[in-house]
Amino acid sequence: MSVVDQKRIAKNTLLLYLRMGVIMLIGFYTSRVVLATLGEVDFGLYNVIGGIVVAFAFLNGVMSAACNRYFAIEIGREDYDALKKVFSLNVTIFLVLGGVILLLSETVGLWFLNAKMVIPPDRHDAANWVYQFSVLAFLVNMMSTPYRAIIVAKEKMKVFAYSSIVEAILRLLIVFLLPICPYDQLIFYGILMFSISLAVSGFYFVYCTRFYPECRYSYYWDKPLFKEIVGYTGWQVIGGMAGIGRSQGLNIILNMFFGPVVNAARGVAYQVYVNIYQFVNNFAMAYNPQIFKSYATNEHQAMQNLVFRSSKFSYYLLFLFVLPVFIEAPAILDIWLKDVPTHAVLFCRLMLIIGLIDCIGIPLTTAVSATGKLKWYEITVGGSQLLAVVFAYILFKWGTFPPETAFFLSIASSIISLILRMVFVRTLLQMSICEYLKTVMLPIILVTITASIVPSLVFIYTSSSLFWTCISICLSLLCTTLAILSIGLTQSERILMFKLIKQKLGKV
Repeated sequence: MSVVDQKRIAKNTLLLYLRMGVIMLIGFYTSRVVLATLGEVDFGLYNVIGGIVVAFAFLNGVMSAACNRYFAIEIGREDYDALKKVFSLNVTIFLVLGGVILLLSETVGLWFLNAKMVIPPDRHDAANWVYQFSVLAFLVNMMSTPYRAIIVAKEKMKVFAYSSIVEAILRLLIVFLLPICPYDQLIFYGILMFSISLAVSGFYFVYCTRFYPECRYSYYWDKPLFKEIVGYTGWQVIGGMAGIGRSQGLNIILNMFFGPVVNAARGVAYQVYVNIYQFVNNFAMAYNPQIFKSYATNEHQAMQNLVFRSSKFSYYLLFLFVLPVFIEAPAILDIWLKDVPTHAVLFCRLMLIIGLIDCIGIPLTTAVSATGKLKWYEITVGGSQLLAVVFAYILFKWGTFPPETAFFLSIASSIISLILRMVFVRTLLQMSICEYLKTVMLPIILVTITASIVPSLVFIYTSSSLFWTCISICLSLLCTTLAILSIGLTQSERILMFKLIKQKLGKV
């Protein structure tokens, strides 16, 4: 990978980190106020019913990657006529997919909501309204996927970053509108969230059609290309649905067996998980186009190096934030929320572990996606994730297991999925598993153990106070940084990192 490409990845990562920092701060504040305003029951209901919109953040990433693969390859080849055809065909496919999802949502989904979900009798009408607006928000976001993907493929991260910050600010405005709402606050919240999705998606449509001629939709039909894209995108979507099926499926099962109050605890944990995990997703947006372009130009060694390095860096970037939150979760949630729901602390810690395991496999998934051979990959990896839902239902149905059992099953499925990803990368791209374990997994394990020792001792042997919480967080950040620099990076990686930092500081 050239120095220019490395600089582009670094620049785009910094832009996306700026975006994520603003979004995370706003997200934590809005969640606190929304929980206090709606109450545990309504907050839990929105989390399990409207969670389809939150979950779409992950599905949107999967679907964008599907589009991004084709867009990035054509951009790498500088064939813009082919890019226009691929784009138009993708929009047509999403229109058809949207119709199918709408049909299923208004039949099977609506039946499940009213027949199987645990909803207080006086909140049935509100729950149905929230469901309808959540479905509409899902469809609007889905239809904007090709437009978001073209921005990522062209590596115009500034546009993506600024639009996302505006979206976060709009969500902040909801916080101030909710308390003065003269109507049902849960319904009003659903309407406002849909309105934001509509406005943001509209922006992406207008921007892309104005500045990129290849994004001006015109009906185009190519049967062989259609089959190829549907096969690729379809398997990507199925894989994404499997991930959401695990997340939201476990959430629904928790509702069925423990009620909306446990969903509120899971909603708090999920909010922490989503905000922190977005740092990894932002990093992925910076390196994904380079992986696709390396594959398109047959630079396989450069691709392998980028995949290995991205896996390791993804973990480090997430672990830097996860360690202090994991250790000081009780104090952080107590400061963040007025009333911390029961189980929220444990749920939060378990979800952060899930995130750490999953983030390692994102570059592996991108590498497999570049080959276009996704059928058996998505079947096996997606199936391993859905097993967590099946076993959770069986255990809760036939035994008296605590709700955190669902999260332990999810951790097990994440470990199995990571192993399967390594196997597929070895099979499809001849990347060495032994080399991956030595280059990626061993440094990750050493950094995790080394960085955790001192902050954990401080947490165990000191009193619970704001002073010691701040000390623990600072120590976590310091120990993690030192562990990454000393044993987590190779000499060449350290030189590259310091060089990029020096270049950025020199421009300030």
